[in-house]
Amino acid sequence: MFRRGDPVQAIHIVEQGLVELSCGPRNRIRYGSGELFFYEDLVTTNQFHSRDAKAMTPLALIRLNRSGFLTLIHRHPTLVVELIAQQHTRLRQQRADARHFY
Repeated sequence: MFRRGDPVQAIHIVEQGLVELSCGPRNRIRYGSGELFFYEDLVTTNQFHSRDAKAMTPLALIRLNRSGFLTLIHRHPTLVVELIAQQHTRLRQQRADARHFY
């Protein structure tokens, strides 16, 4: 999908499928259906991806560019906070269960 060092153009919400982000063989995280991923690179000033993203299965994605994401934040801040909080909870659970973080 993208490589580390590529310019950041969008955030993605996985509608269907599985995506793996990695920055080395021992630092990988998987995202599944309904999960928002890689908004961190979109909101930082670096504006380059810090990880590789690889589709592990066929995907259906929603892509939001930077202005679309910022518009979403301004128009629906509660929704965005809810999405990010939900993502944080999922990642903590994945790490605790060692299902997708390895």
